[in-house]
Amino acid sequence: MQVAEYADGRRRIVAHVGSAHTEAELGLLLGRARVLLEDAQRAELDLGVEPTPGRVDLIAAAEELSLFDDPVRLGPGVGQGAAPRVVATCSRVLFDALAGVFTDLGFDVLGDTTFRDLVIARIVEPTSILDTGRVLADLGQQPASEKTMR
Repeated sequence: MQVAEYADGRRRIVAHVGSAHTEAELGLLLGRARVLLEDAQRAELDLGVEPTPGRVDLIAAAEELSLFDDPVRLGPGVGQGAAPRVVATCSRVLFDALAGVFTDLGFDVLGDTTFRDLVIARIVEPTSILDTGRVLADLGQQPASEKTMR
């Protein structure tokens, strides 16, 4: 869902609100879009869709979800709803699935993990040997050196 405006016959995206996969998520996004519009003193965005009220609580109250008895002794920000951070991302599941197919086809009898990594990297993204290290890193693997791969 995006908030857009028309000016001089052109559409300009003002803000990207998000993507909804269910009616509940759509209702939340419509509420967020209305807040954005109120903040900018713009007229209400008429999408012709009425949000449906939530039927169940999506998240329990904070008092009910307690991992620790005394969050104060843990230090500032811990146990008090500190914002999560993404430390790293990789496609490890994809690598494991392709490694399983590699093994099922019987290529693992070679015993060469560098060859396996090269085959999997080329299946995921056909690229040069120089760039294969990047593909393997994206898959959560430690790439071998360029000389070893050659």
